[in-house]
Amino acid sequence: MSVIRTVLGDIAPEALGITAAHEHLWCDYTMAKSADFPRTGEPMYLRDLDMVVDEAARFHAAGGRAIVEVTVHGWGRDLAALAEISRRTGLHVIATAGFYVESCHPDFVPQASIETLTDFLVGEVLEGADGGPARCGLLKAAVGQALIEGNEEKCIRAVARAHHRTGAAITTHTSASARFHIDGGNAGTMFLDLFEEEGVPLHRVIVGHTDENVDIRHLRTLLARGAAVQFDVIGKEHWLLDETRADLLAMLCAEGHADRLLLSGDRNRMSEMHRNGGKGYDYLLTHFVPLLTERQITEEAINKMLVANPAEIFTLPVEGEVAP
Repeated sequence: MSVIRTVLGDIAPEALGITAAHEHLWCDYTMAKSADFPRTGEPMYLRDLDMVVDEAARFHAAGGRAIVEVTVHGWGRDLAALAEISRRTGLHVIATAGFYVESCHPDFVPQASIETLTDFLVGEVLEGADGGPARCGLLKAAVGQALIEGNEEKCIRAVARAHHRTGAAITTHTSASARFHIDGGNAGTMFLDLFEEEGVPLHRVIVGHTDENVDIRHLRTLLARGAAVQFDVIGKEHWLLDETRADLLAMLCAEGHADRLLLSGDRNRMSEMHRNGGKGYDYLLTHFVPLLTERQITEEAINKMLVANPAEIFTLPVEGEVAP
């Protein structure tokens, strides 16, 4: 039997409901320590508990029932805060173990072996994270350049090996400035090649940020290999118009791919909150889903992207059972 692991405990997959598959509720990108890390522009930063509760509650009021929170250790993740947000909003919150781009790696990463990093991640999924009993239910791998190498490669291999020991799915950060230097506009193929080498079943991998720099031929290739494709910067139209995102999803659904697609908005800055004139977490349901309906994407397909697919991919086996 498989479960969904939330910050308040395990639930049955069918209890998850409408899910935003890639969001941030509590993060602090100013913790990045790289000497050449850009300090201009607004950082990814959310640390106002009452504000986040109000904003996430709007997603719940719009019909949302779960948020996958993809901040990892190294830039402000706090499972105690996530648990409080979950209690106060009624939303299921899935926390994430893993590693972000190198500038946000924890201090212990450069000297650690792959085996040590794997043990760390397994502990966050099976035992508890951030000094408390709440556990993570997802693994994350990230690359911030146009190739996988060095400490980022070491971390990604640790994520792959942690998957084998926990059964948790893997989500990927595959963009940064490198997206314009990679065939297809996304590092998904490089990730899938590495995970395949590590023996990870590709149907347990989510290729993220595919709607920043889109080549639909590349998306079809990722889907053909069995991975899930995630449109997760919905509402961020400096990358791509939402109308275009909806058109692309209509094409992919018509081709029979609705059962491998996930949706979200990747809110992570104060300016993106309603309080500050932003679109908020609920934009996915209040504004984007109607665009899908206008394109005659069926209710069944929309339900797959928001409910059925998350309920399937964000599972992990109860202890003692074989990973799916």
